[in-house]
Amino acid sequence: MAKTIVIDTSVIISALIGEKGPSREVLRKALLSEYKLLIRNALFQEYEDVSNSEKIRSICPLSNNEIREFLNAFYSICNWFPYIIYGVQI
Repeated sequence: MAKTIVIDTSVIISALIGEKGPSREVLRKALLSEYKLLIRNALFQEYEDVSNSEKIRSICPLSNNEIREFLNAFYSICNWFPYIIYGVQI
C-alpha cells in the first residue's frame, strides 16, 4: 500500500531547479504511484504562484511549457481535499 503524503512547495521547486537530489526522487516515486498524494486548494495555489515567479523561472532549466506539463502530470495524480487536518478530510 502506498504511503499518503503531502508535498511541500519547496520540494516541487527544488525538483524543478535542481538536476538531481531527494526532491526529484520523491516526485519520481509519486509519479510511479509509490506515494498517494494529498493536495488542497491553498497548496495548489502556492505551487502555482511560486513556480510562476520570475525568480524561479529564471533559474529553472525547463521551459515554461515543460514546467506546465510537469505540474499538470503532478496534479493529475493528486487526491484533492478542501481541507486536510492530520490526514482527515473535513
